[in-house]
Amino acid sequence: MTDAHGIAKWENLPDHVILLIFSMLDVGDRYSASLSCQHWAEVFDKAVLWRHFSFNFHSRADAKQLKCLEKHGGHLKSVFVFVDPQGPFNCENLCRVITGLARHEERKLERIGIYFTTENPLFFQGNDILSSVAELFGPPNPKIILTGTLVDVDLSGLNISYTDILFNLLSSNHPNLEVLNIQNTSLSCQVSAVALFNLVEKCRKLRRLSCFYSSMCDKLMEAFTEKDRSPLEVLSFSCQREDKFHKHVSIESWDKITKALPKLRVIVNFDHTIERLLIHSILHHQIPLVELSLRTMSELHREVALVDSYFSQSLEKLTITTKGSKALEEALLNLVEHAVHLKALHCHCGLQEDVIEKIKAMKPNLLDCTLHTEEDVEGIVIGREARASVMDVSNYLDIRRDNDV
Repeated sequence: MTDAHGIAKWENLPDHVILLIFSMLDVGDRYSASLSCQHWAEVFDKAVLWRHFSFNFHSRADAKQLKCLEKHGGHLKSVFVFVDPQGPFNCENLCRVITGLARHEERKLERIGIYFTTENPLFFQGNDILSSVAELFGPPNPKIILTGTLVDVDLSGLNISYTDILFNLLSSNHPNLEVLNIQNTSLSCQVSAVALFNLVEKCRKLRRLSCFYSSMCDKLMEAFTEKDRSPLEVLSFSCQREDKFHKHVSIESWDKITKALPKLRVIVNFDHTIERLLIHSILHHQIPLVELSLRTMSELHREVALVDSYFSQSLEKLTITTKGSKALEEALLNLVEHAVHLKALHCHCGLQEDVIEKIKAMKPNLLDCTLHTEEDVEGIVIGREARASVMDVSNYLDIRRDNDV
């Protein structure tokens, strides 16, 4: 690392140190650093540096990132794509990435995540994107050297309505799938319970599933209890107004799955369109609920009391957006007192200052906490903005004052 005179030089750093430096830089800075000397340029092209990559398409200039796919596509194992759909050229670049991965002569891809960073343009259906994803999920060209299949698929940030075709292709060609998230912010879910059941049947290693409640059924739940498969660890589902037209998962099915999978953790999201009666009919005390989001401007004190009665021994995180009231404050205080494992609490509603102080006194070690006074929540918004927050498309989405609903 030093020359004949004992002076340290950058070009003499060992490869593993240079790789560590490169791994902390974005692609632009990484490329600039590689120009410093021939040794760094050689390390820049090492396969280990290109196993994981994030594409970001927000302007025409970002198309230069496609060169990474051309040069290092055969090394990529984990890919994340962040796209501003307001620009058609950004969506075109997204399609180029997906089809490029699908058609690469030596495919090692195991993990894919696609995320829109802004709202969809009006009347945007994303058919080109869906076609590209279908090609990636589908059977590869026989000439392709396939050294791995998809293990982790995250489509939660792609705000397009999915159909059964995608997941029939995914289950038929990627049986080693372990993690699937299709819980996006589209206005409706078109994935049938039959398609999701077939996927669960074929993908025997699936251990984490995030979906919509309308795609669930008793048959699906019972499939998870079969002994010749990896145990399901996390089940997350989102409930919408349309769920009142679908048959609900029975108490018997929840009872069977909790007995067969005692370590199962369940996450439930109720979006802003949900009716209060649906909350009561969907939540059963057998559910091993650890996280719950209730996003509605209806009165929720009875629902909070229900959560206290059913899930105080398992609940770890609660998020509610509702109208503040005396009854809600009482129900909330009871829940906080009884919820022995509560680690995070987000209340987007007006609370009296003394109630906030009581909550903090009862749970001084809350890791994550949001409590508002009545003044704080003046003009709180609901609608698509609240909906996006439920789905965690943007982890830092602020509920702002005086916005249009």
